Amino acid sequence: MFNKIVRKIRAGNATHRPQFLSEKLSLPVSHNQAFARLNELAPLASETPPAITPELADNLLLRTGSASQSIVCRETILGQDQRVAGYAFMLRHRVNERVRDSSTNIRGLYDEVLLLNLQAMQIQRLLEHRMAFITLSASSIFLPIVEQLPAEGTVYVVGSNEGFNSDIETTINRLSSLKTLGYRLALHGSGIDRVELAGIVSLADFVILDIGNSDIPSIRLQIEFSERLAPHIQFVATNIPTREDFNVCMKLPFSLFHGSFITRREEWNNRCLDAARIRTMMLLNKLRKDVELDELSALIRQDPALVVRLMRYANSPGIGLLQKAGTIDQALMVLGRQQLYRWATLLLFTGGESNDFMRPLLENALIRARLAELLAQDKLVSNEREELFLAGMISLMDVLLGVPMEAVLKQLGLPRVFEETLLGQNGALAPFLNLAIACERHDAGNIHALSSAIGLDEKTVNKLHIEAMVWAQQSMEN
Repeated sequence: MFNKIVRKIRAGNATHRPQFLSEKLSLPVSHNQAFARLNELAPLASETPPAITPELADNLLLRTGSASQSIVCRETILGQDQRVAGYAFMLRHRVNERVRDSSTNIRGLYDEVLLLNLQAMQIQRLLEHRMAFITLSASSIFLPIVEQLPAEGTVYVVGSNEGFNSDIETTINRLSSLKTLGYRLALHGSGIDRVELAGIVSLADFVILDIGNSDIPSIRLQIEFSERLAPHIQFVATNIPTREDFNVCMKLPFSLFHGSFITRREEWNNRCLDAARIRTMMLLNKLRKDVELDELSALIRQDPALVVRLMRYANSPGIGLLQKAGTIDQALMVLGRQQLYRWATLLLFTGGESNDFMRPLLENALIRARLAELLAQDKLVSNEREELFLAGMISLMDVLLGVPMEAVLKQLGLPRVFEETLLGQNGALAPFLNLAIACERHDAGNIHALSSAIGLDEKTVNKLHIEAMVWAQQSMEN
């Protein structure tokens, strides 16, 4: 995997419960224990935002901008193997989320804009090895464009189950038609245990359960109800805030996991870096200082594993040497300092002590780095774009290594521009990296401000985003 990644970089420079659910649940004892622990970690959030009327929503929409001024954002979804299984896609725009959700007309408008954006981004390039979870309101599943996205890999998450109140039979017919075309369907768990929804639940491939905003008894009921109607259904745990929550969810009958836990910065108790990564940091530091070749060679020789990785990479087909490098010095000369620096940066992820989230963190860092680089392709000169790519890679090193970013930068001995970008979030590089990061988060205002600041429209940002995702996915392929 590592050599393929480097080759890509080189080339790329509970109400209404049915009667039978009143029985005692039959989940295993281990699941009951996990539920109890999860209840301690993620209690139900109780605050409810004030209501917004449809009339107010329509007025606010007119005053704050149209749905077309939107950027598609992604959130990573992991499988049980802790690798990236797919992404949830949504719009981030200047209109308040509650404004959108308060009006059926506005929801339909934004659903259509989301689908049009995904179609324009040619999302099918991403779906060979990934799933795309796309949330639509119940009424939007009838839009003609729903059938224009590729069926392979597309999972339509039908929004609030309250939207099924009008004509359930017509909805079932539409969902059955989408299933026949090859699309997969997901439902939100909240309110799913209503008897009248049984026919819809039986069609679902996934049920999405909100860990942070659902009480544990409701989650148990939703699982039990779904499994009785659709024995092969899979469960997606969403809104998982921390890795401890994730570890508990892994013990429950979930197949997919979604939340901020992957890139979350948690409290670190002066954790020490392992020797392999310290040596890699020393190599990076020497490369930045343009030390002589023999000094680099001497450092690499201290670590047999580093020697093997260097020679394997230098002689990989992607490098394209006519004659294989036979010594460390030859490998260093062939690769050059710039390529060595990118290679060593990747080693910080793939070398040293293992991290359960190494692969998703590496893929996320690759997307950040590549997207930031693409955003700046007509704005910064070549060496600044190279620094920007490296800043994107380094931006998740603190999460990977479990040490504060200040300590990472101190070990690397990088120029001041990296400290400005990663700690102060200012300077010439910061807007591009910050926009790449904002595309992963619920940060509508910042996305619009940053894209405007660097002179890029939403359509261009969306196009470059999918380019970066496809590039990173191809880089990660085994």
